[in-house]
Formats: sequence, C-alpha cells, structure tokens
Amino acid sequence: MKTLCHVSQSALINNFTVFQALMGHAQVIPVVKANAYGHGAVAVTRILRDQFNCKMVAVATLEEAQELGQFFPDLDVLIFTRIFPSELAQLPSNAIISVTGWDDFLTLKSCASRALRLHININTGMNRLGMRPERVLEAIKNPNRYLQIEGVYSHFSSSDTADQTVMRKQKESFQQVCSALDDIGFSGLKHLSNSAGILNDPELACDAMRLGISLYGYDTTPGQRFSEQLSPVMTVLAPLVRVSSISTGESVSYGETWTASTKTRVGTLRIGYADGYRRSLSNRGIVEFENRSFPVIGTVTMDHIMVDLKDAKIPTGEYFTVLGGGEKTNAIARVANQLGTIPYEICCGISPRVERVIIAE
Repeated sequence: MKTLCHVSQSALINNFTVFQALMGHAQVIPVVKANAYGHGAVAVTRILRDQFNCKMVAVATLEEAQELGQFFPDLDVLIFTRIFPSELAQLPSNAIISVTGWDDFLTLKSCASRALRLHININTGMNRLGMRPERVLEAIKNPNRYLQIEGVYSHFSSSDTADQTVMRKQKESFQQVCSALDDIGFSGLKHLSNSAGILNDPELACDAMRLGISLYGYDTTPGQRFSEQLSPVMTVLAPLVRVSSISTGESVSYGETWTASTKTRVGTLRIGYADGYRRSLSNRGIVEFENRSFPVIGTVTMDHIMVDLKDAKIPTGEYFTVLGGGEKTNAIARVANQLGTIPYEICCGISPRVERVIIAE
C-alpha cells in the first residue's frame, strides 16, 4: 500500500478566491514551482486554469516550465531563475524569462536569435537576483528586435515579519521605477507582492501579484488575520502495515531512543524520512486515526515510523493522517512551528514517491 498525499481541490479553489477578492481587477499569478510546493504542479495548474481561466503561472526553473509546457502550451509560464544562452533552445514557446541582472540582459541581447519574452526582476533589496533600479529604464529603452520586455517585478525580503521597514523601502523603490516607466509609456505588467505582501497591504497589488504559500492554505504574516479564511490543501496519509506487542524494557527503532515502560502495542506505518516525514519528529510526532491521536515512538527511519497504538484495535491496511490540515494536532503549520521551520519546507519536502491524489469534494 502506498503513502498518499491528498490534495483538496475545494481548499485550493477557496484560497485562490480569497486572493482574487483582495486583488479586485488585478491579476493573480499562481506560483507552482517546486511541484506546486509539493502538491503536484500539473494537477494544481489544471484546476486553476479550469476554474479561474488563469493566463499565467510562475515556476523556478527551466525544467519546471518544460513540464508544464507539455500539458498547457497556451498558458504563459514565468521562470524566476536565470536562463543561460545554452538553454535557450530548450525554452518552451510559452515561457517568459526573468532578466536577473544587467549582465544577464546584455548576454540575452547579444545572443538572442529568436523572439524572447522577458520580465525584468528589479533588485529592490532582496539581493538574491535582479537588476539594479537605475539600470531598468536603460534596459527597456534599449532592447533589440528579439527581446520583448513584457513586465517588471520585484520580490519582498521581509513581507512576513513584524518589522515592515525594509518592506516599505522596497515598495518605495519599486514604485519609483514604475513611475519612471509610466513616464516613458511602458505598458507591461508590474507585479511586486507575494502572499504575505498582499495580506499585509492589499494596496500593493499593482497590476498583478504572485500567489505562493497562501494558495496552499497558509498565512505566514505575524498577525495571521487571514488564517481562518485559508484552508490547508495538503494532507499526508500512511497505511498501517504491522501491529505487534512489546514488553516492558524493550526498545523501538534505531538507537534505542524509546523504551517501553509497560507492555505496548506498536503500530508500524509506511512512511519515513525518504517520504518527507522529518527525522526530527522522532519521539515527537503525532499521527491521527478517527479523531484519536497516537505518538510517534522511536527514531523515524527511512521508510517507516512506529507509533504507540495504546488500546486501539486498528487493523492493518487502515490509513493514518500523519500530516494534516486545519485544526489537527499534526497540522502542517503546527508541525513546522514545532520544528522551528516554515510550512513551505514541510510541504516541499514530501517526496515524489508519495502519490498525490486530488480530492474533489
């Protein structure tokens, strides 16, 4: 029996609708990089295209754009990372390249031999990728016949922190560039905000926003005012493959990190760190079955975890919720907080060998 990742179609639709309402007439660009944050890029893109007639999605890499290009040739796909000259021949016809710096622009200008659609990433303070603001107008005024500059964007470095000082500076920097672009008649798409940026300040909409983590159900802003409106999309389930009894003093799993203080019924579930269930949940994790919680005991192994079944008589083959949504004790947001990380990492970490199943409620 397989470990499963249930992807709720209704939750996905709900979350997109929340941001569509916040954005008004501005465009919502779903971010489906990293296999849609672990949820399944092709399936998520298909749902959003069919339900909302989305015209553009965003990914991180050429390979991700190629995958979507096979299924959605008429859907614009914005690629965030740099594309090198040696990769241009592999670029899908529906791809839009990010210009990630002045050198990148000059390289594309010198080597392009066919039409390339571009968005310029403006570095307003993130200092990861992007062209300096003072160079943007020069680039837009001086393309060649192959470079079609269709948009500009920037990315917040701290839209999900309590201190909004840097976010305000980035906003001002981007708005100054946009004002200068308006003065020269540039009509391309302008987008600045990610999920947290819009939740903090809906006036940051510009022409569009890039909807990432909140599409999948998480409000990462400090106040989390929208958390009740968003629904986690992912639930991970694992089958019970073995039930056994051990005596007082016997240990469970590698390293004997858990020892029975009384006779214990041990359940073995088919999920481990190779599936994305974090090893740091050893002796800390919680799984659920029919509204009952059971603790993970012993070290999480590559392919299995063990749980204390207490007095529950559960037959093998039944599925336990190991990472849940909503208010469950093992909700992904709670697990992320427990481990000192973020929901992004938990969701993205669910490995390809876990089968994604769309649940169309």
